[in-house]
Amino acid sequence: RELATRLSMGASASREPPKAAETTADVQDVQVPAWLSDLRRERRPRYRTDVYRFDELIRALVKQPAWAEGSPGDGPLEMIHDVGPTGALPATSPRFGKIMHAFRHAGWKMPPEWRLAMRPGEERRSFKAFQTTPEWIAFMEAYARFVREEVAPLCGDPAGVVYQCPPTLRIAMPSVAPTIALHRDREYPRHQPAEINFWVPVTAVAGNSALWVESDPDLGDFHPVDMEPGEFLMFDGHNCRHVTKPNDTGRTRVSFDFRVVPQSLYVEVLGQGGKRKIGDYFVDSTGPVELIGRGGGGEQTTPG
Repeated sequence: RELATRLSMGASASREPPKAAETTADVQDVQVPAWLSDLRRERRPRYRTDVYRFDELIRALVKQPAWAEGSPGDGPLEMIHDVGPTGALPATSPRFGKIMHAFRHAGWKMPPEWRLAMRPGEERRSFKAFQTTPEWIAFMEAYARFVREEVAPLCGDPAGVVYQCPPTLRIAMPSVAPTIALHRDREYPRHQPAEINFWVPVTAVAGNSALWVESDPDLGDFHPVDMEPGEFLMFDGHNCRHVTKPNDTGRTRVSFDFRVVPQSLYVEVLGQGGKRKIGDYFVDSTGPVELIGRGGGGEQTTPG
């Protein structure tokens, strides 16, 4: 991957970032350069699964050491809804709250300990503690590397990107209800016009286990984004509507998604404790990167 050697019209590594916005209206007033509108059209880059090991790392997140062999997390992620020979959820609650919400959404009755663990205050405390575990730290290190090495170079700004951190991890078990309602991100407070959305399925997805998106804003040509592990989706989720359908495939979908803003286009929005945000998500930054791909505010090259 070759370093971009000069800047054209658009993002500039030396441009001062916009000032902090106090209202959603200020954020929405930011002008999006033409190069970004073209760059974030739907595309499906690839990456090496053996480098990042997301399947292995997420299985470590959902596995509760106290559970018996054959419990959720022992087998493939797409079969995480299979509770094993007992046909019942383990009595001990999982360490990672996402798995509890996934089972509840799929219609399972929560065991008493699970119900206690899902109380808002208790869940916040548990997640704070969980963030100090080796399993969470390993996942976050792999995620940061993925954004820095696979995502940021596609985003048109040699200064890098501001990115959601942590990402949103989703576990969608077979269910009669969808997990994501029809929406576009600009409908929610503090989201920025220069956002680029990324969706990374860790399991194979197709049809009703996939994310459904439209190609252009309000076009209405919704289609499933069928992908295998090693592919990820880059798209304009700020303006294009997207949705999921009830997962009737018999397989669990495991994915994570996040938003980035090219560094020179990011509007500083501060949340609790003075931390920067995109929408309701806290963020981190990659620093300067070598650009690849198409378009952008700098001269990009395709490796070869």
